[in-house]
Amino acid sequence: MAQTTAGIPVSGFKVEVSTNGSAWTNISGAAATVTIEGGDNKVGTQHTAEGAEAIVVSGNKIDPRTITVRSVYTEESGEAFAVVWAQYVATDKVIYLRWCPKGGGAGDFQYTCAVGGAAAAVPIVSCTLPEQDAGAEDVALFEFSVMTPGLLKSAVST
Repeated sequence: MAQTTAGIPVSGFKVEVSTNGSAWTNISGAAATVTIEGGDNKVGTQHTAEGAEAIVVSGNKIDPRTITVRSVYTEESGEAFAVVWAQYVATDKVIYLRWCPKGGGAGDFQYTCAVGGAAAAVPIVSCTLPEQDAGAEDVALFEFSVMTPGLLKSAVST
């Protein structure tokens, strides 16, 4: 296979959150990073009395994923911190989250937190307040994490 020419930069992504699954807030103008952990396939092993190697089988079960978004902290209503924090301190601490690694143009793939193959609000695991440092000139950041049992991969329509 020849070397690919279809690589994409890691910096041009789009991130959106929603409280209802239909009206999405684009938080890309504040988002600094998106990291994904988990999603491992459960694998079973068993040694037997004969043979030096273990029997290895796929459990066909996928661990949940934790998606963490690190973002600029602002105190503006409708921006990333205000939207996520309001859900985090609410009685039902869930939010919809989706991101598009390539930037969100028509036909680009996007990944949406899902349950049973359908987009769904998922639990907010944490929502930090910004760390402060009197000797630094950095922009204040916060981060939030959600845990999702699945991801829905789809193409952006518009």
